[in-house]
Amino acid sequence: MKTDIHPAAVIEDGAVIGDGCKIGPFCYVGPNVKLGKNNLLHSNVVIDGNTEMGDGNEVYSFACLGKVSQDLKFKAGMVAYTKIGDGNTFREYVTVNAASEGATTTIGNNCLFLSYSHIAHDCILGNNIIISTDTKMAGHVEVGNHAIINAKTGIVQFVRIGDFAFIGGLNKVAKDILPYCIADGIPSEIRAINKIGLERNGYDADAIKRIYSAYKAIIRSGKPLDEAAAELQERFPDDEDVQKMITFAQESKLGLARPRAK
Repeated sequence: MKTDIHPAAVIEDGAVIGDGCKIGPFCYVGPNVKLGKNNLLHSNVVIDGNTEMGDGNEVYSFACLGKVSQDLKFKAGMVAYTKIGDGNTFREYVTVNAASEGATTTIGNNCLFLSYSHIAHDCILGNNIIISTDTKMAGHVEVGNHAIINAKTGIVQFVRIGDFAFIGGLNKVAKDILPYCIADGIPSEIRAINKIGLERNGYDADAIKRIYSAYKAIIRSGKPLDEAAAELQERFPDDEDVQKMITFAQESKLGLARPRAK
C-alpha cells in the first residue's frame, strides 16, 4: 500500500515512515521517530522523541506520543525512549511520555487508550489492555496483559496491575492489584476475581475455581503470605495461573491492595 502524507503534515528529516502509513494534516513526526507499516495518524497528531512504533496503529487527533518525561529529575540533553507495538489505538488527547534517562516507556500490542488517558515515564504495558477515558498513570506503573482500567482512575507510581485485572472507575490505585482480580474503591481494594472476564477469554470452570482458591488464600484467608503460598504450592503445584498469582504477590514491593479491616 502506498504511503500517504498530507502536504500540511511536518515530517522531520531523519524520520522513518513505513509503507502504507497515512498521515493527516497538521501532524508532526520528529526526526528520531520510526513508524512501521500501515499506521494511521489522523490530523493534529504529534509523535516525537526517540519513539519506535510498530505496524497497524491508529492515532487520533491531538494525541501526543513520545515527548520527554514530566519527571523533574529529567534534564535537557538526557536521552530516553518510547516503544509502541502493533495494532494499538490512541484516541483523542492521549499522552504517552518517554522514559527516564536511558530507559524505555513500553506499550505492547492491541491496546486501546481512550481519550485524555495519560501514560507517564517508564510505564510498561502488555498486550490487549483497555485504558478508559481520563485515566492517569504515574511513572513506573506496570500493567499486565488483558487488564481493563475504567474511567477517571488515578494510578500511583510503581504500582503493578496483573494480567486480566479489572479496575473500576474513579479509583485511586495505590497498591498492587493481583492478576485475575477485580478492584474498586478509593483507595482501590481487591474485591473478587474477574470471573466474567476470564470466561470471555476462554477459561473453563475448573481453571476459574483454582484461581478463586488462590484469591481466597492470598487475599481473604487472613494468613501470612508465606503460609498461604506454601498451601497453594502444595495444592496446585503445576497450575500456571496459581503460580503466577503467588509469584506476583511475593514480588510486590508496595503490597497488595487488600480490603481494609472493618
